[in-house]
Amino acid sequence: MHILLPASEQNINYFNRYKKFYLLEDVKKVCWRVEAIDWISTPGILELNAVEYYVNEFEDDIENGIAGGLVVKEENPNPPEVENNIVGDTFIKPKGVYEYTYTGTESASWIIDTSKYPIEY
Repeated sequence: MHILLPASEQNINYFNRYKKFYLLEDVKKVCWRVEAIDWISTPGILELNAVEYYVNEFEDDIENGIAGGLVVKEENPNPPEVENNIVGDTFIKPKGVYEYTYTGTESASWIIDTSKYPIEY
């Protein structure tokens, strides 16, 4: 597919090589991936060459046509004082074995609500 867009700063910053986007075709949304970009040949025009691409049901918000719309950025829920005193992985996967160590100077005990979280410790 060959697409012509105004060469605005917003379009130039948004569309880069391998960027995915959705277009509405008839009743369904189709995913496209940018293969080549030309903003030099014709002043004021951004030319995109795109190919149809696969839909990622786990990452793309298909209903709203947003590529990567379901990807959630990881956030560290711990305040700095916890982060400095507990050594271990913050983001874990199911069925893994993880080790945590308390390095603080004050006495502390681990409290885990096993009725809420199915873990063994």
